[in-house]
Formats: sequence, structure tokens, C-alpha cells
Amino acid sequence: MTRSVIRSAAVVSASILSSRVLGLLRDVVIASTFGASTLSDTFFVAFRIPNLLRRIFAEGAFSSVFVPAFTKELQLSRERALQFASRVLGTLLILLTATVVAGELFAPLIVKAVAPGFSGESFRHAVKLLREMFPYIALISLTAFYGGVLNSLNHFFAPSFSTTLFNLALIVSALTLGKWLSVEALAVGVIAGGILQLLLVTAFAKREGALVRPTFRLTPKVKETLQNMIPGLFSFAVRQISMLIDTVMASFLAAGAISYLYYANRFVQLPLGMFAIGLSQVLLPRFSRRSGAGLKEEIEIGIRLCSALIIPAAVGLTLFGMPIIDLIFNHGAFSDKALKYTYYTLIGYSVGLFFFSLEKIVTNAYYSLEEFSLPVKISALTLGFNGLFNLVFCFLLNLGTMGLALGTSLTSLINLTLLIRFLKRRFSIEILNETVKAGAKYTLLSLPVGIIAAAGSKLYRVNMPTAEKLLIVGITVTAAATVYAVTLYITKDPIIQSLKEG
Repeated sequence: MTRSVIRSAAVVSASILSSRVLGLLRDVVIASTFGASTLSDTFFVAFRIPNLLRRIFAEGAFSSVFVPAFTKELQLSRERALQFASRVLGTLLILLTATVVAGELFAPLIVKAVAPGFSGESFRHAVKLLREMFPYIALISLTAFYGGVLNSLNHFFAPSFSTTLFNLALIVSALTLGKWLSVEALAVGVIAGGILQLLLVTAFAKREGALVRPTFRLTPKVKETLQNMIPGLFSFAVRQISMLIDTVMASFLAAGAISYLYYANRFVQLPLGMFAIGLSQVLLPRFSRRSGAGLKEEIEIGIRLCSALIIPAAVGLTLFGMPIIDLIFNHGAFSDKALKYTYYTLIGYSVGLFFFSLEKIVTNAYYSLEEFSLPVKISALTLGFNGLFNLVFCFLLNLGTMGLALGTSLTSLINLTLLIRFLKRRFSIEILNETVKAGAKYTLLSLPVGIIAAAGSKLYRVNMPTAEKLLIVGITVTAAATVYAVTLYITKDPIIQSLKEG
């Protein structure tokens, strides 16, 4: 086990943890103020568009193509790498300007495509919110650009911590402006948060001597990088588009369904962001410097770390999700019905948490090998499965939003399986055995976590005093984490051994 990977991942995970905790606090404020209602649905629909573009473009395709290209230039010389980054930035600014203008002009068509079930006031409100928040895609894309530069220079703190400022801005806006602006206060917070994120990464880039300015020159290298982004947009978008399909279908369900999906996804994003996304940020520059057996070793490190951290989290969310959702969200306008269906939806997403995590790492391996077209073909194929699964689970089996979440999870499993299979066929990198081995091993080691989580759920009651709820949740989570750590220590797991050696 590579100690440097663990140390770097720990820095990123700690930063993301602070962001996710504030993200949950943000959602507590939103849930207690607006609940799971038509009003909250309009915000989540409107925000999903710039947020989807952020995940696909800023944090997905762009970062995954730019970081390997910048890292390779950096191996030749720092000056050459910064000159390359400057030219990419110039082209990026032109593309972002066009994207924002198009988003503002075609906002009604976008909302109609994403939430065809919306009409009347809810439709008009969603369009207005979308127009107010669409400039966020430009802010977060520039943040991702400078974050990619910093990650390539082995600086991981600022890019991962920047989302903490975003969540803080949303909380402050909701608490201070919500009384006068209603849900539009959240739109103000989105833009303010994007500005704060950009200011943070540019400040650290300046400190590292990497605050490049745009150069408007389309060189062959820049053109190649941009062309590689096109297939990357599709291959990295599969899970995000899957979730967008969930939103489209949920818009035909009862009021509050879109909110159930959103609130459930927030809990999945905590371990996914802390461990999988944080780890992939650390591994991507390392992948770009490796090939052959060295790359295989790096991928397997990522698989083992992801398995060790994600699987017990998924077990805990599945068996102890109801008490956590109740404690965090079940206040104010958030009803018992919303609690029940948010938990069911969380179970559906938790099933796929392991697959979501490894998908990110394995896809990054393809990008480091400069293979961009194959993941696109796989993504297109699995997207069709997602629509089919959603129809069956949600409507034919009448599972509602839980069925939508299950469909997304199974889509991720198929996508991951095909990615692993073709990685061996195309590049002779075999990781299936390690994936199955790690998955089975850490599932077995997570059994004590499941037993403790189930016991905690038995003791928990929704009508308990808040102090007792806090006590049960605190004891259950602490006991599960402690027992799991002891289990890893007793079995002499390589992760524990690496920490001891470090």
C-alpha cells in the first residue's frame, strides 16, 4: 500500500468532509424551511442543470482530460506546462461565455426537457431560478481549471476545500435572505458560493506561481485536449444523466418525489465525495505518470482503499439510514412521509455506492491511457439500460423513487463491469480479480458494522427526545467505526499496516 496515496487522500477527504458536513447543514436549513414540496422541487430542478454541467464538464470531462495533459507537459518543463494552461484557459473562457448565453436564452426548453411534468407557476418559477443560477457553471468551471493545475502540482487542499465555502454561502443566504426572497435566496447563495470558490483556488494558484492568464491561441495541443473532452463529456456523464433521467421520471410522480431523490442523494454523496472522489483526485495525476504494471498497481491501490471505506459506509446507510435522516432532516416542514420515502430512496442508492465509487477510478485509468472513445460507447449502452430499469422498478413494480435509485445503481454496475472487461481486452490490465476479492473481503469485514447498525435502528424511535436521538446515533456510529477499525487491525489489513509504518 502506498503511504503517499493514503496521506494525500486523507488531506482531500478531510477537506471534503468539512464540505459535506456543511452541505448537510445546508440541506437541513432547506428541508426545515421548504420541506419536500413544490417550492423545493422547483429549486432542485433548476439547480440540477448547472450542477449537472458542473459534474460532467467542470469536474468530469474537463478535469479528467486537462490534468493528464497538463501533468505530461509538467514532466517536460514547468514553463511549458503553464504556457499550455494559459492557452487552454483562453479557449475555455470563450466556450463558457457561449454556454452561459445559450443557457439563459433556452432556459424554458431546458426546464421542459428536465421536468416535463412541470406546468403553470412551478414551470415559470423553475425557469426564473435556472436563469439566475446558470452563471454558476462559468464560475465552477474556472474553479475546476485552477484546481486541476493545483492538483497536478500535488496541492490538493484548496480545490477540495472550496466547496465548503459554497455551502457556507448557501446557508448564510438562506438564513439571512430567505424571509424576503423565499427560495430565490438559495439562487443568490449559489452565485456567491461560486465566486468564493474561484477566489480561493486563484489565491492558492498565485501562491504556487501558477495563476496563469488567458492566451487566445488555439494550438494543436490545445485543440487535441478539447477534442478529447468531447467523448469525455459522454463517458463521464453516464451516472449524472442517469440521475437526470430519475428527475424526469420523478416529475410524473406525486409532489415531493424529486425532493426525496435529492435528500437521499445527499447522504450518498458524503462517503462518495470523501473517499471515492477524493481518492480519484489524488490518483489521476499518479495514473498519468504510470504505465503497464505500474498503472495496474495504482488502480488496485484505489480499488482496495475504496472498498475498505465505501462498503462499510453503504452497509451503515442501508441499515441505519432512517435514524440519520430523521435526526438531520425531520424538522419543520419535513414530514414523516418525506422521512419514509427518502429512506427507501437512500436504500436504492446505497446498493450502488460501491459501483459509483469504482466507476470514477477505472474511468480515470482510461483517460490516463489517452483512451476516450471506448468509455463513450460503454456509457451510451448502459444509459439505455438505465431507462429500462427505471420503467420496470418505478412504474411496473410501483417502487416509486426507490425504484429510480435502484435503476441508477444497476446501471452503474453494468457500466463498471464493461469498463473492467475492456480495460483487460484493450490494455492487458486485469483488475477484475482484485475488484471481486476486495469487494468480498470488505463486505465480510463489514458484517460487524451491519450488526451494530441494525441494533441501533431497533433502539431508535422517531418520537424520542432529541437528546436521546443524538445519544443513540452518536453511540451507534462511533461503535460501528471503532469495531470496524479493530476488525481491520486484527486481520492485519494492508491499510492499517501502511498507517502503522507511516
